Amino acid sequence: MNGETLTFGNQGALFMSAMTWWDRGTGSVWSQPWGAAIGGELEGQSLTLIPAEVVPWSTWLETHPETTVLVDERDDAPAWYREEVPRDGFVIGVSIADSAVGYHYPAAEEALVVNDDIGDLPIVVFVDPETRAIQSYLRIPAPGLKGNLPADAPDVVRFLVAEDGTITDEETGSVWDRERGFALEGPLAGAQLQQVPYVTSFDWAWKNFFPESRFWPGERTRTGYR
Repeated sequence: MNGETLTFGNQGALFMSAMTWWDRGTGSVWSQPWGAAIGGELEGQSLTLIPAEVVPWSTWLETHPETTVLVDERDDAPAWYREEVPRDGFVIGVSIADSAVGYHYPAAEEALVVNDDIGDLPIVVFVDPETRAIQSYLRIPAPGLKGNLPADAPDVVRFLVAEDGTITDEETGSVWDRERGFALEGPLAGAQLQQVPYVTSFDWAWKNFFPESRFWPGERTRTGYR
């Protein structure tokens, strides 16, 4: 903060039913969902959310085999602690400026690709049902390592999923790597998408902290969405 690195700990209390932190330098209390100080010397200051993934350990390990991980080696750790138990009752929460959307995971998993707009920004959310990997990007092609985009490159693209699972854009038919957000083949080959950070949350908790948020494909009900 202001050029200084903060070290955090669990503050031990809840704020709107969510965990709070405290920083060891000033003792300020921070809200986890907001990433902002809600009390103390740094009240009103915010941290920058960086892209991260919430995926099963097996999915992460396959892509990042050299990962270092903290493991609970207690002999009395219950069996469920060591097992992967996927849960679907959450939203993929994306907040940009004053706008926010919570994408219900089961619906996004079924759709595979969600083209949407948050405020004035076009985004896409990709979900892989097999690995449960989630990625979100701006739908704005940008120059990648190969340099400039074609002169007739579209300003915004819309993504489609072929029967074989290939991701293409509707405008040029270019083939995209959803895990890394760049075009592999076609007129936009080499183009890159900017990753958009997301968090996972219960829908009610997301609404508590982002009351202006809408939900995709709608509010959850016992029989579906409305």
